[in-house]
Amino acid sequence: MKSIATLRVKTLFYGICLALIVSACQEQSRVLPAQQQLSPVVAEVGKAKIYEHDIDYEILSMPESMRGVMQSANARARILDILIKREALAQKAQDMGLHLDPLISYRMHQATNAVLIQGVNDWQTNDISRPTPEKIQAYFKKHVSDFTVPEQIHVRHILVSDKQKALDILTQLKSGQDSFQTLAAQYSIDDSNKGRGGDLNWFAKGTMVKKFEDAAFALNATNKLSQPVKTEFGWHIIEWLGARESNFPTLEETADEIVAILNQQKMDAAINDIIDSSDISILKSEYKLK
Repeated sequence: MKSIATLRVKTLFYGICLALIVSACQEQSRVLPAQQQLSPVVAEVGKAKIYEHDIDYEILSMPESMRGVMQSANARARILDILIKREALAQKAQDMGLHLDPLISYRMHQATNAVLIQGVNDWQTNDISRPTPEKIQAYFKKHVSDFTVPEQIHVRHILVSDKQKALDILTQLKSGQDSFQTLAAQYSIDDSNKGRGGDLNWFAKGTMVKKFEDAAFALNATNKLSQPVKTEFGWHIIEWLGARESNFPTLEETADEIVAILNQQKMDAAINDIIDSSDISILKSEYKLK
């Protein structure tokens, strides 16, 4: 915990503007009179008060996996120490008039907007109900191809500039003199994968150039090595390493993903409605999207 506190303090000293932003966000939590009455003051920095709920909010802003361990008295004391340092730095920035700087003022405004936008997103998320089974099924039927994993193959290749070099390499491979990885590292001009033996990993049809792809998908467990294949990049020797059949998932396997998609669609529609209903005017024609 000490290292975390030290890191945050150094960060604050490096960017005093960030302290202003955080302080502005904290001020929003303090405008709740009823909550102030219920939450005791735990520290004062000048005329500013830091409340118990400020510590709670700081914990809530952390990843969920950390929240439990941050509830101990010692951890909460460390958080309060950070809040005190933030407040002190923010007050110093105010005294220096940094909040009047146009760029800092702009950043503070954008930070406030970001917090409010997240609040709108959270509100919309909580307001979205789970799609009905009928809607999930209808989406699955309409978009089943989106969830289908096509046939894939796993190959590696050696790319050279002329056919004779490719034939010589093929002869070496068939004789077993050197491994594919060794020859790829030695001769291949495809620098993007020669360091890993020419491995192109798994891919489906429509990924590679057609001549290469046709040759690669023609290979199998009994016919693993291709003849030299010419493409716009040069001459390839391709080795088949494996294949995966097409996978057609069931509705049950895709239900959670479909729920996420439908909920995101609802969220996007709600956000668009808010924007469309706003009174917006672009005063310079050159800034209007075309």
